[in-house]
Amino acid sequence: MASTHRRLSLAALLTLSLPLPLAAGGPRLVAGSTYFDLSVMGKPIRWPTGQVNYYVDQGPLSATVTHAQAVTMVDAAAALWSGVPTAAVSLINMGPLREDVSGLDTVAGNGDLVAPNDVAATATDKPIAVVFDADGSVIDAVLGSQASDPMSCNTTGVVVWTDGINTDATLAHAAIVLNGRCTNTASRLKMMTFLLERAFGLVLGLGHSQVYPDALRQSRPEQAQAWPVMQPLSGVCGQGGGQCIPNLHTLQYDDVAELNRLYPVTAENHAAFPGKMLTAANTVSITGNITFRAGTGMQGVNVVAVPLDPDRNPLYQYTVTAVSGTLFSGNHGNPVTGWTDTNGTPLSQYGSADPAVQGTFDLSYMPLPPGMTSASYQITFEPIDPLYIMEMTVGPYYWGSPDPSGTLSPMTVAALAAGASTSLTINVGDSASGGYSDAISTEQAPRLLPTSGFWSGRLSQVGQGDWFNFPVRGNRMLTIVTQAVDERGLPTDAKAMPSIGVWDGFFPVGAASVGYGPAFNGFAAGETWLRVATEGDDVLRVGIADLRGDGRPDYAYNGWVLYADSVEPSHLPASGGPIVIRGLGFRANDTVLVGGRAAQVTSVSPNEITAIAPSAEKGRTGSVDVEIDDLPLFYAASIIGGGISYDAGSGDSLALVTAPSNTIPIGVPTAFTVTALAGDLQPAHAVTVTYRVQSGTAKLACGSSSCSVTTGGDGSASMNVTAMDGTKSVVVASLTDGANVKANFTGGTPPTLAAMTPSLSIAEGASATWTTEALVLKSGVPLSGQTVTWQTGSGISVGSSKQATSNAAGIAAKSLSVGPLSPGGSATATACVNGTAQCVTFTATGAQPGSATVEAVGGTRQSLSAGGTPDQIMLRVRDTTGNPMAGATVTLAQAVYAWAPPCPPHGRCAQAELLANQTASATSAIDGTVTFAPASLAGAAVNVSGIAATGDASTVGVVIEIHP
Repeated sequence: MASTHRRLSLAALLTLSLPLPLAAGGPRLVAGSTYFDLSVMGKPIRWPTGQVNYYVDQGPLSATVTHAQAVTMVDAAAALWSGVPTAAVSLINMGPLREDVSGLDTVAGNGDLVAPNDVAATATDKPIAVVFDADGSVIDAVLGSQASDPMSCNTTGVVVWTDGINTDATLAHAAIVLNGRCTNTASRLKMMTFLLERAFGLVLGLGHSQVYPDALRQSRPEQAQAWPVMQPLSGVCGQGGGQCIPNLHTLQYDDVAELNRLYPVTAENHAAFPGKMLTAANTVSITGNITFRAGTGMQGVNVVAVPLDPDRNPLYQYTVTAVSGTLFSGNHGNPVTGWTDTNGTPLSQYGSADPAVQGTFDLSYMPLPPGMTSASYQITFEPIDPLYIMEMTVGPYYWGSPDPSGTLSPMTVAALAAGASTSLTINVGDSASGGYSDAISTEQAPRLLPTSGFWSGRLSQVGQGDWFNFPVRGNRMLTIVTQAVDERGLPTDAKAMPSIGVWDGFFPVGAASVGYGPAFNGFAAGETWLRVATEGDDVLRVGIADLRGDGRPDYAYNGWVLYADSVEPSHLPASGGPIVIRGLGFRANDTVLVGGRAAQVTSVSPNEITAIAPSAEKGRTGSVDVEIDDLPLFYAASIIGGGISYDAGSGDSLALVTAPSNTIPIGVPTAFTVTALAGDLQPAHAVTVTYRVQSGTAKLACGSSSCSVTTGGDGSASMNVTAMDGTKSVVVASLTDGANVKANFTGGTPPTLAAMTPSLSIAEGASATWTTEALVLKSGVPLSGQTVTWQTGSGISVGSSKQATSNAAGIAAKSLSVGPLSPGGSATATACVNGTAQCVTFTATGAQPGSATVEAVGGTRQSLSAGGTPDQIMLRVRDTTGNPMAGATVTLAQAVYAWAPPCPPHGRCAQAELLANQTASATSAIDGTVTFAPASLAGAAVNVSGIAATGDASTVGVVIEIHP
């Protein structure tokens, strides 16, 4: 067999993080489904024969510990393991290394040593190198500056790494480094003895064990007598040192049994270990399989075997433990955080992928208590201490073991004599198997996120994930939350470890996530959360996977997305006002901030929040964020960036409707009309438009050189501008965000007559009464008492009286009957003053009603209490050029539903009862407006939903809530 060496990450004893999935409560490492020969998958990784040579450094350990003393300490620790009579292990000191290893000749690389040559991974002729690091420089070179500090002696007093593994699951090279800085007191030197004993156990391939970790805290000294050398912590030692465990120089039965399992003495190798005993014939064995009720193996249960004396009293000092599923992988990787460790090594490299071993445990080769030829055993089951994770892991789960599920009652195995074995089958009938729905989608075919934003799921199979798609808008921030729950539905940190990943929905399957939240990064029990910021409109793909890539019937969780999608209206006056926020995942206690100031929330459902926005900060205008917070437990939030503007906001603009230009009559007011548009080009309501005479002698109707107008529901604002003389003038209309349009004009000699209402747009086939006005002037001053005569043509008539007299304002008015007209057809009327040639023309134009558009003026979005009176619904119809259209038909259909409370966070929403339907039609007036009465039931709490339509395709929605 060709020997291939595979580097493993450096492992500082006890604390240095190992990115590979350790299996403890059993063997330290188990061959996986990659790198290794397939025939050894699931086999513990160990030395090929059990006869292992080690070589020691040439220099002293420190100024107070000579070379000879250090070698004696090393030999004693090795002899502890070699001396087990039922284990085929022999650790042999083969003499010195070629040099005194120090910081002067040490070269570190990727977490181990590449020089000197005889301590590097390639030095397989010296399988175990033992280095005496007198000044800590070797440890500092490998682990980082100050790693050797004496204040860390309980963690870096002895450092061990395994850097050579063959594809047949055998070890090829390892190193042990003793920190000379940890010999400065007798207590630290004694602790080093313990750490060195455990270092040889790790090098031999043993993992950590959990044996009565709370014995001393619970005043049970008899249980502390069973503390093994291979416990994950330093016993009762801290950085100051000490004896650490009660029996410092003795392997306990738990240590011996695990060594026996890794290196049994058999008939085939007995001759190579003279004086030792056959393992199976001189020990007892209990193996078994723990399964959930449906048969899936239950991994990560600490199985404790305690022999009983003849009076059936437990002999705690001879306790042996094993963890179920030790041979099965405990860290499979996942699509959220990845499939490799920090060194790029596939996580599939360690631990079996065979589900048959997922719940098995191995308590074989246990020595009988002294003086006993047989013994009964009490078998109990317990969870792994949640502190035992990562480099301190007990069991196969690198990120922590889940609690067992259901009831695992103690068992008694009747008297076992030396050489006897038995197997147990334990099906936990009351363990979790349902209550939550299994994940049903895949990354290739994600399901749509529930419309409420809430869901529940279960990751019951290894490698299983939950996948969702949902659309988002740009410039939003949202929060995705999961909370692991136990069989009772209560939050827990001891079951599933949901991790959240997010992808662009158009990225290919298998691509790396663009962001992820690792398990339990939140504030609440069992919570994982991820905040996502969007740049543009997109589709998000969300994946939920167990951090370990694990799956069990008791891995349930609740999921939730808090996302604010839109807010209406987009503009508010400085005094604030009512707003409606739509999205998903809203909860009853959510709060709302507008521009960082608290809004008064009036109602909450999973998809809608109504609130009263506060007034703007003094002197502040422009766009502000709208934020929904779920505090304090989950600390979830969603933000619509620049969602609302106090007055004009970022991206708002002005569109010119009409303005004075070129030469206008001196003294005749001329309309300067604009429309304010939001960033989405929708009319901006309640925005301040400031008109200002930038240059020239023009006057504004307000009587000042600068004045403001607030836009209406259609976003329009208008100001009359008058040229006072022949000077060129510039008048600017602007928003608070700087958007502006300009009118450039010069005053000229005025006619004696001007048309105030020169044009009309009227729907094809419709008729209307049109009041026309003509302004009579003399030297630019309105003149009263003058006779104006109207003449009409086809399609327009003036009635029996064709004359009108100008009033004090110089205006003469006459009502004309117009229509019907064909599309594009026109009808004109001429008005002349005092029978002269000083005339003006009034033109009515036929418009195609099918091309008409309808827009909201007011009353289409209302929320009020029962007993209140809703405002009238006012709409405006415009033709294709944007002019108000008279004579157009607008139909409004309204449905009245019984008011229903907000939907619950979980479960289905109540179906609201339809109480009434109402349909009405109205014809637009000369200014294009129509008015409707809202449908309602007197005194009743209802929701009114309606739609107004005109033309072929133009509609406006109506939503009125009359709540209790």
